[in-house]
Amino acid sequence: MKLRVTALLVAFPLLVACGGTDSPAGGGPGRDMLANLPSCDRVPLDTDPEVRADVPGLALPDGARVTSVVEQGALTTVVATVRMSPLDVRAHYEQRTDIDLLRVEDEIFETEVLARAQDRRMYLRAGALCADGTSLTAMVGPDSDDAGLPEFRSG
Repeated sequence: MKLRVTALLVAFPLLVACGGTDSPAGGGPGRDMLANLPSCDRVPLDTDPEVRADVPGLALPDGARVTSVVEQGALTTVVATVRMSPLDVRAHYEQRTDIDLLRVEDEIFETEVLARAQDRRMYLRAGALCADGTSLTAMVGPDSDDAGLPEFRSG
């Protein structure tokens, strides 16, 4: 019986974290969960050299540090880090007026965004690295449902 109770105590926070949320960034249980991650002082966010990303349709948050740009046919993959939580990334895209936000969802430790900018589509996945640091992986391609951009993993 003790094993079952322990398993539930471990699994419950994970199950809560897996559900998407429609609430905007702010306080609450999501922020509390992110605060449990290691300090960003212990997680290097700037060890890889920064590269230039001149990619039409790419709309990263201010302060994003791009470390990789790879062209793959009609798609371009961009990897970056930013000093924001995934919840902050979601709030950032919800407030932007220079892009068309097609879909956004988060699971506290990860946010997915599908947006249109400059006649291109961008799929972005933001994953927490530390309490206020996030890895960004963006794929930019033609503005088409058949562009080959990744699909949302939930919903």
